[in-house]
Amino acid sequence: MQLTGLKTIFSILLFMVMCSSLRAQVIAKRDIPADSLVQNVDDFPYFKGGVVAWSRFLQNNLDLSRTVGAMDSVAYARYGSRQTAVLKFIVCEDGSICNIEIENPDKVSPEFAKAVLSVMRKSPPWMPGQVKGKPVKTRFRQPVVAVIE
Repeated sequence: MQLTGLKTIFSILLFMVMCSSLRAQVIAKRDIPADSLVQNVDDFPYFKGGVVAWSRFLQNNLDLSRTVGAMDSVAYARYGSRQTAVLKFIVCEDGSICNIEIENPDKVSPEFAKAVLSVMRKSPPWMPGQVKGKPVKTRFRQPVVAVIE
């Protein structure tokens, strides 16, 4: 399959997953005090421009060439052609992203994990979560899906 077709399938799946499963969640971390994260927010963090802008950002910045190149029969058997990396990260009060991790590293190929982490590090600031109109530091989960054929 051509890379253009792969990007189209990726975009459609990404949009469907994002629409159905965007949610904020606080998870206590060792390096960030739990009391500095807010669990119950009035407004969840989101990528500036919403789902369409997030999908466009991923399409333009997520390089799957190494992932596709590394998918031999063993990798297909282990990870499958449809991989979902569940990112968890913190959206700070200023919208910056930090503490980016893949929640399910054993379910995605190492190449896809690297690509997803790399693109997330390039992310522009998000709109932070808010409580009573004030920005707060919030833990966020975001799935990224790719179909690799």
